[in-house]
Amino acid sequence: MIKENLLEKNMKHIVQEILKVISKEEIEQIARDVGFIKREGKIKAWQFLYLCAFSKLDISKNTLVTMSANLSSTLDLEVSSQAIDQRLNDTAVEFLKEVFTRLMQNNILSNQGVASLWDEHFKRIRIADSTAFQVPEIYKNEYPGSGGNAQISGVKIQLEYELKTGNFMHIDIGPGKGNDNTFGSQIKDTFRPGDLSLRDLGYFSFKGFEDLEKKKAFYVSRLKPNIAVYVKNENVEYYKNGKPRKSTLYKRINLADIANQMSEGEILEINDAFVGRVEKRKERIIIYKLTKKQFVERKEKVEKNAKKKGITKSKNTIELMRITVYISNIKSDVLPNNQIHEIYSLRWQVEIIFKIWKSIFCISAVKPVKIQRFKCQLYGKLILLVLSSIIMFKMRSLLLEKYHLEASEIKSAAIISQYIQKIYLSFMKDHLTSFELLISVFKSIHKNGRKSHRKGKKTFFDILGVCYNNQEKKCNIAA
Repeated sequence: MIKENLLEKNMKHIVQEILKVISKEEIEQIARDVGFIKREGKIKAWQFLYLCAFSKLDISKNTLVTMSANLSSTLDLEVSSQAIDQRLNDTAVEFLKEVFTRLMQNNILSNQGVASLWDEHFKRIRIADSTAFQVPEIYKNEYPGSGGNAQISGVKIQLEYELKTGNFMHIDIGPGKGNDNTFGSQIKDTFRPGDLSLRDLGYFSFKGFEDLEKKKAFYVSRLKPNIAVYVKNENVEYYKNGKPRKSTLYKRINLADIANQMSEGEILEINDAFVGRVEKRKERIIIYKLTKKQFVERKEKVEKNAKKKGITKSKNTIELMRITVYISNIKSDVLPNNQIHEIYSLRWQVEIIFKIWKSIFCISAVKPVKIQRFKCQLYGKLILLVLSSIIMFKMRSLLLEKYHLEASEIKSAAIISQYIQKIYLSFMKDHLTSFELLISVFKSIHKNGRKSHRKGKKTFFDILGVCYNNQEKKCNIAA
């Protein structure tokens, strides 16, 4: 069993780190810096932050009367609903934005990464993805949607997430019609040698891949279906002067024909492959043939999204859905072709994060209110999400370190969501007891928040080769 004094020491350290940003003094200073607080008023900055981020209310859904009652019952603060409405203004948005920005930039995000078999090759595993949700039509001028049926207004949140530590490296908030590739170009200068980027089609860019290679970073990406794949042509034609005809140097591969010849679950690597119609770029190409179940799931998802946008997928496009084509600059002796699909599947960890955001913390629950009130809810939720995630991944590292167990992100987030209000208030009132709440969170995660292991299905720890204990697998770890 972990010694209680050691557990207390760990939790006190976490509290000290969090208080660098989320302390009453720091919050009040931020409020003065942005002009949110100019003189003593009925509601203080830390109380307003509580209302927007930690009160378990949705600022754009719950009534002003409910907000007033919550402040009265929880903080003994008597403030009218009209006064609350007046405080939900542009300066309040700037205040919450600044708290969010400092929380993202502060070194409390420097969680210790889990040790894995890939550490020798990949220093960081970075996943960029986006999630979007509809918002009321009245916001269409500031948050135009992506188009298609019922997509008039929307918000898109771009997230770059480091897998081993759980750190949120970048978060960008914009309109639903925002381009993923633009975000990819914005973060290109933050890559370091040894970083591995797992990229979805939205971030596909040959220029981006070139930038990563220049920085001695690595990538695994899906290949867009409309990108031509070539191999060198054995029957090159020549002009009379001996120069080869450029049009005969390469031969295009029909990926649909290859897919028809492959078995379900089969992996095939094309040697000396080139991509692009004009400038042929040499790439490592790996093809994975989906199982029947995977194909049906993908087809249903793609057709559903296409229907929303009012488009129809061609027969050839549907056929190409049977395969996933990957490109990578990682040598096969480091990452064999039979592990490409598996390591790329780690991208789904970010989908778990988005599921937590929407199902547990309800970031997409929005009703038509004035735009400043909506933005206060949006940035309040983001502050809540970032702080909860910091705690969640700290707990994951501690559970692995002390008990060699894997925590479930969804279960852990659900547990933390029940404590986060008390944790925040303890920071504001008597942070000396905050560590006791964190100890309770840790014990609850240890008891009820462990990852469930389904037979034949690998978890995030399994794919990374993290040494831990479960019913099927015992590692030789020194206690």
